[in-house]
Amino acid sequence: MTSFVTSGTSGTGAMGSTIVGMTTFTTLYADRSPRAAVRRLLRSRPARFLVAYVEMTLSMVVGMGLFGAIWDSVWPGLTGRPDAMALTMAFDMTLGMASWMWVRGHAARHIVEMSTVMALPFLVLLCPYWLGVLPGEALLTWGHVAMFALMGVFMAWRPHTSAVTPPRNPAGPSPMSRPTLLSSALLVGGAGLAVAGGILHPHDEPPNSHVAVFTEYAHSTDWVWVHDLQFLSAALVVAGFVILGRTLRRVGASPTLVRLGDAAAAATVALIAMNMAVDGVALKHAVDSWAAAPPEDRASRFAAAEAVRWMEWGVNSFFTILLGVTLLMSAAAMLRLGHLGSRVRLAGVTGTLGGVILLVNGLGVGAHGFEPSALPFVATGLYIVMAFGLPPLDRAVVGTAATEVSSAAAA
Repeated sequence: MTSFVTSGTSGTGAMGSTIVGMTTFTTLYADRSPRAAVRRLLRSRPARFLVAYVEMTLSMVVGMGLFGAIWDSVWPGLTGRPDAMALTMAFDMTLGMASWMWVRGHAARHIVEMSTVMALPFLVLLCPYWLGVLPGEALLTWGHVAMFALMGVFMAWRPHTSAVTPPRNPAGPSPMSRPTLLSSALLVGGAGLAVAGGILHPHDEPPNSHVAVFTEYAHSTDWVWVHDLQFLSAALVVAGFVILGRTLRRVGASPTLVRLGDAAAAATVALIAMNMAVDGVALKHAVDSWAAAPPEDRASRFAAAEAVRWMEWGVNSFFTILLGVTLLMSAAAMLRLGHLGSRVRLAGVTGTLGGVILLVNGLGVGAHGFEPSALPFVATGLYIVMAFGLPPLDRAVVGTAATEVSSAAAA
């Protein structure tokens, strides 16, 4: 079918054809500028395939890194065998890809199909490996090669498109709601202060080597105010989650989830204050007393300092776990509000991952003390990403308020 469309302007211009779906429209004054050519190229099927393939690959790599860090903390020897490593990596990459597909709005059937394609190569190659025909190195190599190849073939054969979610407030963009803006600022600002506090805190010695680390702490001259800064950073993050809960309730989130998040946040900030009191005041006095004690008293003073340190392990473990629960409650509420757009879904996914990582880290502190770990920094990065996914909630709040006003006026 061919139709002629005019632009509503005078003059003549070059003729050009534009393909829309399966219909060709011949248009006057077709834009032949380089920018238009680039736009047409990006809309072509090969370009869309390439972009989707890169998105899937990056999400797989991110999933492997994030979940791999969790496995290393929870089950350090899990990937010692090639078959266990293959299954673990396939699971991590598939889960990362499936999460990103959900964020992008793909149908559940598409996610299940792609996940099956991702896991199939490893499941097939495990049989010859267990029979002793295929070595472990070949299992991992050919499993990954087949995974990426099958993913490309399947995407070319069955191109998936994300679902288009209609905007909650079709009237157009709305001004940012002050509560949600404040929540985002508190989350990001608290995270920044936490990073600054970690840098300023003495950290040259291994934290579980008590003689060395107590000596380092005893020589610190800014110990108290650094811990005041750390308390402020954690309190700002908790306040951000409390304010976020109010916004989530206004846009239809589960009141039960919001109340559970508020309760976890209240317990978290209380335990943070206790942790800073133990670490920032009691431990400092204990190590100073040990460092200044005469030789005959040093053993007893050191034992007292260790007791304070072990108390810090316990309080830190529980406040980290409760902070993870707070994050998980907010993330669960946002996962149930996925109809508000891909950014809200991304916030829910990253918040869930951050909460799980905090839970794992808190359990690790309780069991092993302050061993060096990247998990707290990963969790911080994840809830910063979550904070940047909050603006759509502002538009939803305004849209909900407008609907309530219209309903009241109609009544």
